[in-house]
Order: sequence, then C-alpha cells, then structure tokens
Amino acid sequence: NELAVNQNGNTNWQDAEKAEIDQLDEYDTFKDLGPNAAIPEGHKKIPCHMVYDFKHDGRYKARFVAGGHRTGDPIGSIYSGVVSLPGIRIVTAIAEMNDLEVWGTDIGNAYLESYTTENIVFTAGPEFGDRAGHLFKIVKALYGLKSSGKCWHDRLHDTLRDMGFFPSKAEEDIWMRDKGDHYEYIAVYVDDLLIASKDPGSIVDALKAPPIGFKLKGTGPLAFHLGCDYFRDEDGTLCYGPRKYIDRMVQSYERLFGTKPSTKYTSPLERNDHPELDDSDLLDEDGIAQCQSLIGVLQWTITLGRFDIATAVMTMSGNRVAPRQGHMKRESEP
Repeated sequence: NELAVNQNGNTNWQDAEKAEIDQLDEYDTFKDLGPNAAIPEGHKKIPCHMVYDFKHDGRYKARFVAGGHRTGDPIGSIYSGVVSLPGIRIVTAIAEMNDLEVWGTDIGNAYLESYTTENIVFTAGPEFGDRAGHLFKIVKALYGLKSSGKCWHDRLHDTLRDMGFFPSKAEEDIWMRDKGDHYEYIAVYVDDLLIASKDPGSIVDALKAPPIGFKLKGTGPLAFHLGCDYFRDEDGTLCYGPRKYIDRMVQSYERLFGTKPSTKYTSPLERNDHPELDDSDLLDEDGIAQCQSLIGVLQWTITLGRFDIATAVMTMSGNRVAPRQGHMKRESEP
C-alpha cells in the first residue's frame, strides 16, 4: 500500500479498502474473538482476501471475500434461483396490458442482509487496522462462502411473504400480491428487483422502512435492467433492447482491434462460408481467451433480444474450445 502511494501519488485503493471494511462493520458482519484466540469448537479457519475492480464510471472498488473453496459443502442445497429473462418479459407485458408502472431497484450489499449458516473464522489482515491479527467469526453471509447465495435468497423469500406476496407457480422468483382489482409483481434476480404495480413507490418504501430496512439504489421507473434498456417508441409503446450493452461491446472491440466494427453487412452470415472446415493454425492462449470472450458477449446479446444473429453466433460457438486463426478473422474483420 505504501509503495502504491509513493508510485501513484494517491490512496485510491486504500480508500476503497477502508470503505469496504467500514461497510462490513456497519452490517455487523463479524464477531471479534480477539487476538490469539483459539478456534471455537466446530468451526473451520479459512483465508479471506480483497478483490479489486475499476468500475466503468471511474470508481475504485474493493470487495472483501471469503475463501469458500476451502470449506466443505454444507448439508442441504446451496443453490438459489433467479427469474428467467422470458419471465421478466412476461411481467413487463402484463404490466403494460394492465396499466401498471414498472420500476427497477437494486438492494445494496444484499448478502450482508442475511446470516450465514456456516461456522467459519479467519485472521484479520492489515486492512483491518488496529484489529489486524484478531480472530474473527463470520456472522453474515459474506461473499465467497458457498451458502451465501442461498441464505440471501431465503431472507428475501421470507421478507416478501411477510409483505403478502406469494411465488408464482410458473416461476418461484416471480412474486405476486392480490390487490383486489389487479395483481402486483416483483421479479427477483439475486438483488435486482423489477416491480410492476399501480403504486410501486409504496412497495419501495416498505422495503426501505423498518423492520426490513434494505438499502436500495437505482430506484425509479425502469430504464435499464440486466443489460437491457427499456424505453418507449414514438407511439408510446414500451420496448426493450440491449442498446448500452452493444455500445460497450463496440468499445471493447475498439480496444482489442484498434478499429470500429463494420456496419456494411446486411447479414451476419457470409454466403457459402464453412468455419467448421477451417484448417488454419490454432490460436495461442491469449487468442483463445479473446475469441471465447467475443462469443460470450454475443450469446448474451442474443438472450437480450438480438435473435437475428443467433445462427451466425451458434455456428461460431461450435469452434470455441479450439478456435483457429481463421475463426478469429471472421469475428474481428471490420
């Protein structure tokens, strides 16, 4: 850390670490057992560490995560579901047909809103300041633990039931509430909520107020959700499409290849082309990673609604395990 300050003249990463630790303390994530404390009976000691990210908006982000790979599998299921994208489309269509408002919101530090079911301790590192060297017991569902996703899922499940919602028989993560002349809906994707209601503000207020007390962000009329933009056309019809996602794809393409992708093609498929017959040299390790990354973002673009490129992308996906230079040329040629 001191070396980073001397070289860069700033404390951005140190500040990010402090903000993360302060946040964990705010949620009472740990119980401090003190320095040189013995490991409690029935508990397992694991390492924990910081993960760093530089966000697209310029923020420095540090996330403290547990080394959950060092623990055994908990008894029972550790999996939690999420709403499907077709489920989200159905909810928005129902909302549009019944004059419901559609809002989106994100629950901040969602996992820390729930308690872990695992008995785990760790020794605090230098990022904990004066508490470095203390033995800490993990109390909340810290990121990295195997059961944390399921713990959060169950916590939100109980919260929505207490609010009078019940899960759809078609999809467990689409929640409904009978309001007499209409139903309200909440579609859950981990910590991202899509709310359809005649009064979505009242649902948001209930989620923020005690005893629930979730910290919500990005709350308001739906404009962007799970990589997709939501907007109205000139006739006022609600539409969705991956506009921002494609813009970011173009920016990534420019960073990789130093040029903008071509817009001259009227079809994503080249006539009489057969990539499965390509016998050019295999790509090196970096080339394979680039090729697979390009295929991955295009597959998600299809999922978000660009069905017109499905055949071309699936054709190229058949070669993603061992792509060749000719395959990369097809993907990167402007």
